[in-house]
Amino acid sequence: MTKYDLRQYLTTQGQETFRACIIHAPAMSHKTKLARRIRDVLGAYLLDLQAYFLEHPGLAERIDRFRPNDLEKLLLKLDTPESIVVVDNIDFLLNTWTKRRLEGFAAMVDLRLKSPGVTDKTFVFMVQSNPVILRHKLKNTRGQARILPRDAFYAL
Repeated sequence: MTKYDLRQYLTTQGQETFRACIIHAPAMSHKTKLARRIRDVLGAYLLDLQAYFLEHPGLAERIDRFRPNDLEKLLLKLDTPESIVVVDNIDFLLNTWTKRRLEGFAAMVDLRLKSPGVTDKTFVFMVQSNPVILRHKLKNTRGQARILPRDAFYAL
């Protein structure tokens, strides 16, 4: 497996039209540790989605009706100056979604969080490995995968 320097990989993604990417790994495999490291070393904004839902009871109350389009709207409304946004602890939401909604999530990552025009952010989603999501073969213009396992990166 090709190994990437995470700093260089995210710099490359920041120059792409379709910037969003997914880093996946099994449960309890230090995805949050990596998310925090990206925040600390690269100055990214870290969105703990589960904590965000708990802080906003209205969202928690309608979790069964919260769809990929709702997530997209939430992300695009974030008011943060950081150019990289790491979305961690999203699995509680993904686990409630049907296959169709997971496909919608992959489509959002693939095509809808684009720049210019929609956002100037690079979104990095930290997710548990999920076969519905992993079957998508998203690539950037350099042929690099945009859905990668956590261990595809050198440590920061």
